[in-house]
Amino acid sequence: VPTSRARSVRYPISRLLLPVRSKMTTFEVSAASARSSAVMRGLAKYSDVHARATRRCSTRFTNKVRLQRDTHVNEVSQQVAVLPRRNVLRFMAAGSVVQASQTLDAKASPSLPAWRQGSEWMWNGMKVRWSVLGEDKPGTPLLLVHGFGASLEHWRYNAPVLAENRPVYSIDLLGFGFSDKPTTPNGFKCWGGHVWARQLLAFIDEVVKEPVVLVGNSLGGYSSLMASVAGETSKESVKGLVLVNSAGPLVEGDKQDDPFWSLADDLDALDKIDSDAGFSPGEFLKKFTAYVGFIVLRSKTRVLQILSQVYTDSKENINDDLSDLILGPAWTANSFEVFYQTTVGGNGKPGISVNKLMETLRTNGTPTALLWGVNDPWITDSKAQQMLGLNPEADYIPLVAGHCPHDEKPADFNAGLNEWLTAKGL
Repeated sequence: VPTSRARSVRYPISRLLLPVRSKMTTFEVSAASARSSAVMRGLAKYSDVHARATRRCSTRFTNKVRLQRDTHVNEVSQQVAVLPRRNVLRFMAAGSVVQASQTLDAKASPSLPAWRQGSEWMWNGMKVRWSVLGEDKPGTPLLLVHGFGASLEHWRYNAPVLAENRPVYSIDLLGFGFSDKPTTPNGFKCWGGHVWARQLLAFIDEVVKEPVVLVGNSLGGYSSLMASVAGETSKESVKGLVLVNSAGPLVEGDKQDDPFWSLADDLDALDKIDSDAGFSPGEFLKKFTAYVGFIVLRSKTRVLQILSQVYTDSKENINDDLSDLILGPAWTANSFEVFYQTTVGGNGKPGISVNKLMETLRTNGTPTALLWGVNDPWITDSKAQQMLGLNPEADYIPLVAGHCPHDEKPADFNAGLNEWLTAKGL
């Protein structure tokens, strides 16, 4: 998301919560002015909203399990299916319903192709879902990296086609999809692009075991960009980079006030940031506001509204499959905490600017393409032009689409990507 200051990647909640924005402002008060009575009223409203949301969650989930229980997925799903609502809520608190939901949605649906069900890889003691197609093909492997709130399944119309000529790997970034969602990632002090960049490089080293072309959309683009230039390891791991409406802080102006001088030092410094700012009334109200927003976002109606905004030129692929692959992971354990830490909760945590990354990429000589949906209302084409100015050697491939051109216009996207790979000898 473009910003005039180098900060960590965050999606402004105001863009996602237009219908409830006027209600949210009630809670935007400073810690200094928050009195105990206000906090108590906030707690009461928080409890009421949480109770209603939890009742809706239990009803939806119970109905879902009942519809699928004949598949006999596992003992947990069978037990939850017949539990009264009260016990379902207790299971939710303990994480059992979340586990059953993961199993049903990610692994047991007979309608999903095998590659979308994925495999499991352990990284730093955390489970990561990944998949591969065309493993026996001779071309340079691709590693597809999804955006904010999505998963490897968002490449549903791309991976099978691209795998006709080469191995195609896809991965759930930590905190998204059906990868683990720790409150803070093991080995790190805070969430951010540095976590996902290291995850990608470790995956290439331990699973793919040969250099890849990284293809990243939105948040996945920023993570891929960072991985492509993060030290000597990236030169051996990344043969090419394709940015698809990539996010990331962009410093504006002729004189870039960029505080990041050494990329390696920046990555180490980000790991050392203390993410525990302590409790305050202001922090509580901010988190409560984010929670209300998260509940609103975690509804099919709102998801479809957002998709209609960012799939600008074709609505054909906005379907139940798309909403399900977005909503399924949103009901798993710690999904709200990741949402909070990567939006408003991450305020003040520095991030490496796209300026620094693109300039370093140009120095390294890594083949780069910007495959861009020119009608994106969030990350506009003007950002692509700024990035091209920072690295004039990068190729520009415009598509008449919005924020997710790979899913909105998959045929055009696949053709454009394959042509660029062939031209670069990748």
